[in-house]
Amino acid sequence: MRFSPDDVVCRVALNLGWVRTAEEALRAWLPLVSELRPVSMRFEEAGPDGLRRGYLADLLVVFPPPEGGTADSRTARDRLLTPVGELARRLGLDPAAFEVDEDGLGGALNVKDEQDGSPYGAYLVLALTGADPLNPEGEQADYDDTGEDLL
Repeated sequence: MRFSPDDVVCRVALNLGWVRTAEEALRAWLPLVSELRPVSMRFEEAGPDGLRRGYLADLLVVFPPPEGGTADSRTARDRLLTPVGELARRLGLDPAAFEVDEDGLGGALNVKDEQDGSPYGAYLVLALTGADPLNPEGEQADYDDTGEDLL
C-alpha cells in the first residue's frame, strides 16, 4: 500500500478480553471502526496459549495532511503529534504517553497496565509518517530472480 510522504499512518492494536464471541467483539468495535474508517482491518480470536484472551483487532488508519496547511508550516513532529493525539483521546488513552522516535517521524504509545486501557481494548498505537509502521519498506519488492521457484 502506498502513502503520501505527509500521511500519518497508525497501527492500532485492540484486545477485548472480556468478550466471548466474535459477534460481541465486532459490536463493541463497530462505532470505532465506523468513525476511524481504517484502510485495513484484521480481527481474530486470541490464541488459547497466548498472553491475551477474547478477541484481537488490528486497524490500519491513515490521517492525510491537514487541508489548507502546507507541510512546511509545521514541523514533522507537530504533523505527527496532532493526529496521534486526537486518535489517542478517541481511544481513551493518554496522548502524553506517546513516545516519539529520534527523527520525530514516528513513535509508539504502549499501554503498560490493563487498568490504563481504553474502552475499546486499545493497548498499542504505532505511528509513522509516510509508511506503515509495521512495514516501512512497503509491500512490493523487486527481485532479480525469475520467480520460477515460486511456481
